[in-house]
Amino acid sequence: MANIYLLRHGKVSGAAALYGKTDVAVLPEINEQIAEEFIAQHLNIDAVITSPLVRCSSLAMLIGEKLQRSVSIEAQLKEMDFGLYDGIAFDQLHLDKDIWHQLERFWQNPVQHPLPNAELLTGFSYRVKNAWQAIIDDINKLPVVGEKSAKNILLVCHGGIIRMILAHLLNIDFRNPLWYTNLSIANASLTSIEINQQPRVKQIAKPLLPEENDLKSCDKHAVSSRKFPSNLLAKSQSEYLRELN
Repeated sequence: MANIYLLRHGKVSGAAALYGKTDVAVLPEINEQIAEEFIAQHLNIDAVITSPLVRCSSLAMLIGEKLQRSVSIEAQLKEMDFGLYDGIAFDQLHLDKDIWHQLERFWQNPVQHPLPNAELLTGFSYRVKNAWQAIIDDINKLPVVGEKSAKNILLVCHGGIIRMILAHLLNIDFRNPLWYTNLSIANASLTSIEINQQPRVKQIAKPLLPEENDLKSCDKHAVSSRKFPSNLLAKSQSEYLRELN
């Protein structure tokens, strides 16, 4: 029996934005806190796999060093590419009503209203499912640790990746916008999956760090004055910003 742990990276040190392919970092002190809290879970990790983006790989390398475990990079675990608006601050995008309308339509229905030059949600789902299946297929081929094969695997990755894996395992329609607005995968949260004859999701998005002040890393005036999409249901503006950083 194997266990795969999905750890989302920490909050990035950048303005509130859609961060997909944009390679934005996490502060070293935040990575240190996450690594210490993860190690305190005593999960007996045998190997670490990470997205190549620095917000994930920096944390993975730190955990691997502390646990003295190998770290491998999987390019297919990158976050979804948000195209022309990837990495551009919401404050800047909000100045253009046409762009903001595009974003609103995307949030309402990401399949029917993809962003310009962005990765399609269906293609993203296909990429993640293939990456997940490759990891499952390779579990028994991972480096031997002591007298046993590596079975407890840590994946350091992104919120979008974790959502797609969960949708695949739980047979949930990833095209449903509620899957993105109603399921919170916070930064520095841990999702646990048991791999036996059938995968079993044991835990979703357990927070490893105390919840930060909602607006600690945002410009409070900008947040309070910004008009956010009405389809974000019960999510507060600050929660939404935190979710995307």
